[in-house]
Amino acid sequence: MSFSIERYKEESKKVDTAGLMWDEVTSSKLSNGDLFCLHYMMDIENHVPLYLSHLLVTRACMDPILTAFLACWNYEELWHGENLGKFLNLYGIEFDTQERIANVRANLGFQNSVSLMSTMAGSWLLKDFSAVYLSIGAINELSTLTGYAALIRKSGHPVLKDLLSRIIKDERRHYAFYFNSAKEWLTDNKKAQRVDRWMLDRVWVPVGQGVKTQEEVDALALYLFDDEEGEAALALLDEKIGKLPGLSGIKLLSKSLTAARERVRRNPRWASRLIDSEEWAVKSPKKSPIGQLTTRHQLPDNALTTRPESEVA
Repeated sequence: MSFSIERYKEESKKVDTAGLMWDEVTSSKLSNGDLFCLHYMMDIENHVPLYLSHLLVTRACMDPILTAFLACWNYEELWHGENLGKFLNLYGIEFDTQERIANVRANLGFQNSVSLMSTMAGSWLLKDFSAVYLSIGAINELSTLTGYAALIRKSGHPVLKDLLSRIIKDERRHYAFYFNSAKEWLTDNKKAQRVDRWMLDRVWVPVGQGVKTQEEVDALALYLFDDEEGEAALALLDEKIGKLPGLSGIKLLSKSLTAARERVRRNPRWASRLIDSEEWAVKSPKKSPIGQLTTRHQLPDNALTTRPESEVA
């Protein structure tokens, strides 16, 4: 698995949806589980700019190759979220994309600031802290594309399969960059390997946790992977991450699925109740209205319409 940053910069673009049959989105039905996963995935794709802010306060931001990658990566991820939102809108689920994104971020509360500051402190106190974030990047990208492949299998929706297959191609490139960057940092660096293994065993959480609750994370994992094929996909994911220096035998995703199953054993309605009751909508924040968060106030629909040049003073 190789990665060329120069080629990536030249070829980076928003996901190509030319020829995608948008007008046939409603021709096939989606289950509540499918819709729950799509909302979850859209929200996390739209969360990437905040994840980017964490990467940019680590030592790794001094690397011009990494920052070049992140600039392109952030733009590509934007269009993943946009197209998942478009798919849901065309399926008949109405929501304002910008309002939803703002509400997701508002619901993070103070925890995002605390996480950002702790990441900054950890990075500058520990030289090899960046290895952790590069490894997490590889895990997250591989988890994401594995989740998309699982949703293709579960839903059987032809248009969704086409869209997610195109997004998966981007995620594979992102995974290749993070994996190779982490491998370069960890190779012949025993200290970095120890830090990486220790941190992943203790602080790693599945993609989306923190933005989503533990129960929401479990609902996604159990819907997509709680069968023989899904379990095998997670085992393969762990095996691939285990090829990074110092991470042999790591079982992050498999352990996560086992933990989710244990929570269901203790409470049989755990996770599934969110899907059954259609709780995939993001509630408006109790505090910090959108206007306060974004400095924007409610504007008339035509407020942002460009005026003719003759009307401009």
